[in-house]
Amino acid sequence: MKRIKVAFILMIFFFLSPDFSLSAQDKIISVGFAPVPPYVMLDSCGAFSGLEYEIINESFAARGYTVKPEAFPLARLIETVKEGGIDVAARILPSHETGRYLSDIYIIFNNIALGLQSSRLKINSVTDLKGKSIVAFQRASIVLGPEFALMTDDKTRYREVANQALQIRMLFAGRADLVIGEARILNYYLHAKETGIESVKPVVEYHLFPETPYRVAFVNRQHKKEFNLGLAEIRQNGKYDEIIQKYLLAP
Repeated sequence: MKRIKVAFILMIFFFLSPDFSLSAQDKIISVGFAPVPPYVMLDSCGAFSGLEYEIINESFAARGYTVKPEAFPLARLIETVKEGGIDVAARILPSHETGRYLSDIYIIFNNIALGLQSSRLKINSVTDLKGKSIVAFQRASIVLGPEFALMTDDKTRYREVANQALQIRMLFAGRADLVIGEARILNYYLHAKETGIESVKPVVEYHLFPETPYRVAFVNRQHKKEFNLGLAEIRQNGKYDEIIQKYLLAP
């Protein structure tokens, strides 16, 4: 009888202990995203979708975790994970210096120059951009390295904008020789209704820049380990490639 009473007390202590409660709560993870189509998108009801979102969601789901997504501008996302305001921040570079645990590489960005085929531009290197009218994404002059930065000195022919649909409109209106951005993002806006292009003209992609591999930042080391295991699992079972193929299609 005494043994039963002791066992009962121990069982109650186990279920009421903070560690037990936290382990259940730990299965719900707050993940901060910086929305940009087709990587992360929100619909009018606030539901998340997108290539990057699905990869992260499926990686966590493979390990039994539920993602609670939140949207942030990139700069605020970095600061929020630094301060521990969220569990996880997605699309992070080591240079962001979050001071958090970084995952394996889960996605790679490919920045390109995009021009109209009819322009017949001969672009084989970054130096060939000199003298061209260019519209790039914000902070491109910093992100794309010192060689590209030299090409941006002439502010009459170089401009950076936050609205990447505007980049495509400027290219098609003849207000830019080239636009510079991430390949999937530019391709999305090339075909998106919101861009407002009635007839898409043939374009040429110029691959001049090195790939940019992104990681996920974690406040909790165990969450990082679980994510890496889940990511490896969806790569192995083909789910990762399914997601990539899904977003190869135009919107």
